[in-house]
Amino acid sequence: MVVSVAEYLGQRTDVDFPAITPVEPKSGAICPFMDRHCDKVSKGGQPVCMVRKADNAIWIVCEHRLCATRTKKQAPSPTDPSKNINVPIGLNDYQVDTLWKIATVIYRGDFTKSDIGIKREVNIPLAEAGVNYKADYVMRNFTQGTKVDEILLEMQGGGETSSTGAITRHLAKWAKQTPITNEFLRIPVKANTIETNAWRRQQEQFLVKGNVVNQTGGKLVFAVGNALFDYLEKRFKNASFRDLRDYNWTLCILAFVEDTSSPPVSGQIPLKIDKARILFTNYGTFVRFLTDQGGPNPEMFDGEFIMLDGNIKTID
Repeated sequence: MVVSVAEYLGQRTDVDFPAITPVEPKSGAICPFMDRHCDKVSKGGQPVCMVRKADNAIWIVCEHRLCATRTKKQAPSPTDPSKNINVPIGLNDYQVDTLWKIATVIYRGDFTKSDIGIKREVNIPLAEAGVNYKADYVMRNFTQGTKVDEILLEMQGGGETSSTGAITRHLAKWAKQTPITNEFLRIPVKANTIETNAWRRQQEQFLVKGNVVNQTGGKLVFAVGNALFDYLEKRFKNASFRDLRDYNWTLCILAFVEDTSSPPVSGQIPLKIDKARILFTNYGTFVRFLTDQGGPNPEMFDGEFIMLDGNIKTID
C-alpha cells in the first residue's frame, strides 16, 4: 500500500504552481485552520495535513485539520514581552464555515449563523472514575421554537499512518531538490492509513460522551473523514437502522469528503459533507449493535494445547 502527501501546511500538492516552500521545524509557522501556530512544526515535525490513498481518497493526519478545538495560544505578555502567556483565540473563517456546514445538516428550519452558538473543549467529569473527558464542541441552536437544539459534536477526521519515518525521509529529500517541485512532493510513499487505530482511540470516548449526552437529553454528532465512515459502515451496513432524520434521532454520523466540484486550484483542499454518507439513528440502538457483534465459536477451545509441563494435549 502507498500514500502520497496531499496537503502541506494548507497547500494542496496536486497543482504544480506555485511551488510549495518547505517549512523549517520550530519556525513558528501559522496553521491556516486555526488562529495559532502549527503544532507539528512547533514540535519539530513536518506540517502534513492530509495524505492521499491509492484510491485517491484523502486521509486527514492532523488533529486540527477537520475543525480545531483549541481555545488559547501563546503570545507575548503586554506587561513583559520577554514572557509568553496564554491568550484566548476565536474561530477563523475556515472553522466557522465547517461548523456552519454541520449545523445546516443537523438542524431543520430557518436559522442564520447568529442563531448558532458553540463552546469548545467542554469539560465532562466522570466522578465515579475520577477522570475528566472533554467534548470537542457543544453546539446549540437558539432559534425560537427549534426542535433540535443541544448537540455534543465530536471530530475525528482521520488518524495516523504506518511508516511515518518513510514519509519524513521523503519530505527531507523533497526539501533538498533543485528546483523544489510539488510533483516530487506528491510521489507515493510506502505507508498505510490505519482506520482501525483511529476508531479504537475514539471508541471509549464515543461510548462515554454519548452516554452522558444521551442522559442529559442532548444528541451526539460524530463528524469523521470519509475513510473512517466507510470503515464504520462495514460494521453497521447490515444492521438496518431506522432512518430517524425527520424524527427523534439521538446520534448522527456524517462524513466529510473532498469537494471535487471545481478543478483543483492552489490552496487548501476544499471539504464538504457527503450526503450519501450520513446516518441519523438512535444512539442506544447503535451502541447495542456495536457491542453485540460476533457469535459462538466453540472451535477456539479445541485443537492443540501446550501443557505447562512441556507435553502436548489435543482436544477434538
